[in-house]
Amino acid sequence: MPDAVSHLWRVADSRRGDTILALVLAVFLLSFDMAAGLLSDGRHLLFAACGAGVCGCLIVRRAHPGWAASAAAVLLGLTGVAGSATGEPFSVLFVPVFALAYSLGADARLARPVLVLLLLIAGLQLAVGQFNPFVAMVTAGPWAAGLVARSRRQLTEQLTARGRELEAERELFAAESVRYERARIARELHDIVAHCVSVMVIQASAGQRLTATDPSLAAEAFDSIGEAARQAEAEIGRLVELLDYEPPPCGADWMRLVDELVARASAAGLAVTCRFTGSFGGLSPGASETAYRLIQESLTNALKHAPGTSADITIHGTDGHVEIGVVNGPPAAAPSALERAGGGRGLVGMRERVAACCGDLSAGPSGDGGWRVLARLPRQGDPARVESSR
Repeated sequence: MPDAVSHLWRVADSRRGDTILALVLAVFLLSFDMAAGLLSDGRHLLFAACGAGVCGCLIVRRAHPGWAASAAAVLLGLTGVAGSATGEPFSVLFVPVFALAYSLGADARLARPVLVLLLLIAGLQLAVGQFNPFVAMVTAGPWAAGLVARSRRQLTEQLTARGRELEAERELFAAESVRYERARIARELHDIVAHCVSVMVIQASAGQRLTATDPSLAAEAFDSIGEAARQAEAEIGRLVELLDYEPPPCGADWMRLVDELVARASAAGLAVTCRFTGSFGGLSPGASETAYRLIQESLTNALKHAPGTSADITIHGTDGHVEIGVVNGPPAAAPSALERAGGGRGLVGMRERVAACCGDLSAGPSGDGGWRVLARLPRQGDPARVESSR
């Protein structure tokens, strides 16, 4: 039953429904005149023809509401000018007039719908022959209702268009989120693997050279390789936690992890000094992770591009920031072939990490042919001041 009602409503609210209504009204009007014997009179015949024409205007009211209403106004005016009888059948013409007035208000294509409405009112008033307030009700009322329907339709169209725009923006945002997440995973893997692999390559080279001359030192080198591999495994586990939206791996323990970095780099042959001044705590978990990764990447670059050099790490806390500087000298040994490894995204990753923490980063050659990295990370809280050197 609901489907049948819905189908009937769709038919009624279409051009086919208008055609059916026009035929029904015209047939009713002509049948009434024929039954009353009015078609033998010329004036009644003109009334019947004009009335049928007004009903026929319903057929084109959706496609051409202005022309349909104008034609209906002219036909109604002719009935009034001819002085036709306005008996009972005339009330049938209020139905097409009502529908035509509504179409004038609902159609947004008309430049001057008020003029056509006034013409329709004038034609209907001529047909009535005397002032009748019902004329205004059957014309101005439906026209105002059409204006309301048009505004609601336009609002619906605007909301639909905005919905499509929001859907497109959501898809773009989802694609950008995927791209960002891939870049974040790639950056984390680069920072983890590059450092540990660099240490393992250097220790493996040293172990090969020492195997024949000093087996005890060679064993230490191989132990360092195992420790670097275990460290890589642990950091990959932290990466998995990070991808599961757990808190960043460093947090309050980032200073302890920096000590482990310094120890591994020193075991790989890099002379590292690390100094802390001021209040260096109070960093957010994300900023702590950034500080750790920045030092890690800087030491990795020193191992790869400046073998045999020394590196100086300084961590200085101020009232609102923690400044981290890593400076290494020029290469002091033969190239280790590690400088050709990697994808060249280390510095880009540093900048992205620091920018995500609303910090500042500068990196570039130092005056003696080495490399300098300096970052300022915002911190929170009021941590205790410490003075230490490692």
